[in-house]
Order: sequence, then C-alpha cells, then structure tokens
Amino acid sequence: MAVPVHARDVTDMTGRTVHVPDEISRIVSPYRIATKMLLILGVNDRIVGVSNKPSPVMLRLFPGLANAGIADRHSSVEEVLSMRPDIVFTSPGALVDKLDEAGVPVFCIVVEDPDAMIKGLALIADVLSKTERFAEIRAYYKGKIDYIRAQTSVIRDKKKVYFVGARPLTSVGGDFYQHHIITLAGGINVSGKLVGGWVSIDRERLLAWDPDVMVTVSYYSKALRQDILSDKGLGPVAAVKNRQIYTFPVYIDSWDLPSPESILGIMWFSNMLYPDKVDFDMEKETKGFYMRFYGSYPKDEKRQGGTVDDAHPHR
Repeated sequence: MAVPVHARDVTDMTGRTVHVPDEISRIVSPYRIATKMLLILGVNDRIVGVSNKPSPVMLRLFPGLANAGIADRHSSVEEVLSMRPDIVFTSPGALVDKLDEAGVPVFCIVVEDPDAMIKGLALIADVLSKTERFAEIRAYYKGKIDYIRAQTSVIRDKKKVYFVGARPLTSVGGDFYQHHIITLAGGINVSGKLVGGWVSIDRERLLAWDPDVMVTVSYYSKALRQDILSDKGLGPVAAVKNRQIYTFPVYIDSWDLPSPESILGIMWFSNMLYPDKVDFDMEKETKGFYMRFYGSYPKDEKRQGGTVDDAHPHR
C-alpha cells in the first residue's frame, strides 16, 4: 500500500507513531469499542469493516453498515487487506504488527477508564478531522458528570455496589471500566481493591461485603438472575434481600462498556442509586442523546435492561 505524499504522523495510545493519509475514506475497525467511537463521530459512511455483524439497532441507525466486511482482532492480514483500508482503528495485539509490516496505518486505543475513553475519542477525532464534533461530545459528557458529582458529593453513606460478572461470584476489580462507572455514579465498588479485570471471589467475602445494590449486564446469560435470587446462601445479602438488583440497559451496545454510550450508563446508575438526589428523566435523556449524536432514535425501539426481573441477554 503506497503512502500518500500529503501525510502526517500521529501518536496512538500505545505511544506508536502512525503515518496517516490526509484523505481517509475507507476505515476498518476490528475492535468493537473503536467502532462505537467512529459511529458517534459521524464517520459511519467511511467504515468498510467492523469486528462483528452489526446489531439490528446499528443497522436501523446506520443501514450502510450492512455492506461492511467482518474482520476482528484475530482475523488474518489478508482479510483486512481485502477491504482496502486507508487506516485501521483497533486495540493492541498481534494483528497490529502484521498490518504494520504490510504498510497499513494502524491506530491503537486503550480504554479501561472513562478518562482514557475520552482521550481515545479525542485522538481518533483528530485523525479524522472531527475535532468540533468531539468538543460537543466532551462538553455533554463533562456537564453530566459535573452534575452527578455535585449531587452525590454531599452523601455521607454511599451505597455499596457489587457488579456481577458471568457468575454470581465473579466481579470487577478496580482496574476495569465498570469500576469507574460505579464510582462516577456515586457508589462504592466493594471489589474495587482487587485487580485483574474480572475477578473471582468466595461466598464468605461477598457476605462480608454485604452490598446494598447488585448490578448485572445483559450480555451474560439471563439465568444469572435466577442463580442469584435462588441461592439461599446469598439470601442475607442486603441487595438480594431487598431485591436491589439491576441490569444495565442496552441500545447500540451495553451501557457499561468503555464506549461513548457509557455516559448514559453512569447517568442511569446514579439515578438508580440515589433517586432522591439525582434527577435525570432517562427516557428524555436517552432520546436526546441519540438524536443529537446519532441523528435517530426509533420510537418503536425498546431498550433492554432495568430491574433483574426484566433483564435480557445481549450476546
């Protein structure tokens, strides 16, 4: 692949220098999170390859993605090259070195906290000349976070939260994105002192933590809710006893993931934790967010998520 004469050097989130062309019309995104950043920046018409088959919601919002190829982080170089990308946005991995060798510009992002997500979005916006669009998104994000902090900073006894992973005794350490969602929403992540991403714990530790609230995600089996509620050993836990178990909503993707949609997850969860302090009309906020940044919010589209009693699997 020939490098255009008018090109510039940029630095990605791993410190790599990436030589990118001035004109970028064909983008491949083998990384799910990068795809979500590209969509909110409004460059969906340039995406020719994505990491997984677009969901029905994505296709309703961006019908052109139906023609995009599929290439994830484990795809071969040949698969990516067949899409003739001007640039590839992904996360670190073996594919990056192979594409480098093939002369394809590869920009890596690393996002495991909201600040890094915003930084990654800013860098991609700069590469794609979408800085004004990014500034609008950043202002929205900052405004909502500032409001939540102002409302929750006066709370003395903040609620203890247990984020449930694939199994009842799996949670998130302090080095995972979901930990930061909990803390930004004004909660205390009971497993926040642990590290290693998804971490396993024992029943005794969960009982000792005695979280006030449990929160699940819809991309794991919906049988999880019944596992929690039917486990007599977890009955004494306040969240189970008081049925304070919630599931993150889903629209384009689950609101707990490290993508721009996560601001809605922070807003939604702060509402759930402190309804007497935080006052977001989430139906209005959700519609406004998608109309403003994605240009559409189909009236007949129902978001998944809510209490443990109406959770749905996402993947």
